[in-house]
Amino acid sequence: MDMDRILLPASFSHPLSTSSRSTDQGKEKEQEPPPPVSVSWVERWRPYAMLARLDKPIGTWLLGWPSMWSITMAAIPGELPDLRMLALFGCGAVLLRGAGCTVNDLLDRDIDNKVERTKSRPFASGALTPSQGVCFLGSQLLLGLGILLQLNDFSRVLGASSLLLVFSYPLMKRFTFWPQAFLGLTFNWGALLGWAAIKGSLDPAVIIPLYTAGICWTLVYDTIYAHQVFY
Repeated sequence: MDMDRILLPASFSHPLSTSSRSTDQGKEKEQEPPPPVSVSWVERWRPYAMLARLDKPIGTWLLGWPSMWSITMAAIPGELPDLRMLALFGCGAVLLRGAGCTVNDLLDRDIDNKVERTKSRPFASGALTPSQGVCFLGSQLLLGLGILLQLNDFSRVLGASSLLLVFSYPLMKRFTFWPQAFLGLTFNWGALLGWAAIKGSLDPAVIIPLYTAGICWTLVYDTIYAHQVFY
């Protein structure tokens, strides 16, 4: 029999050719891009929450207390303070503190990524871009304006003037050894604004001691904080 003329069945395939095809198919599967990973809305908004320091609410309390004091002191003797005003100023404290932290992180983003304590902040870590931060800042200020418009005209002017302090404070640590004093001026502005929101004016006999005491209080707690961080 002529062995060269033997025909193999059509269903027969050489084991080497089968192995080659399976290898090629394996390579094709390896080259396929991985399926997209869905990110929940919580994860998308987490960097913004960190930027506003919602995970560290003590700063919001420290900003809000002076306004709560003055609103309570301005109440009619024997009656509860205006609960609506307390709620408005509470929301305002969250927004203004978040706006201040956003400004601070925008200005310090090139420094924060070189410091162990701050390199995980959203801009320093790359979780957010500066343009996203500016948009977030604008939304916070817009919501803050909505709260400010609920107050009387005198309080609107007084509240708007605090923005100068909010935007200036992050730069003070670059030019002075007393940034805590400037922080005191900023964080205790609510002592003036809370009284004005109830009375429509300022009473120096009440406001000057209250504002001064708040500034001294800030000097103490911020100095303690600085020593805890750096020593």
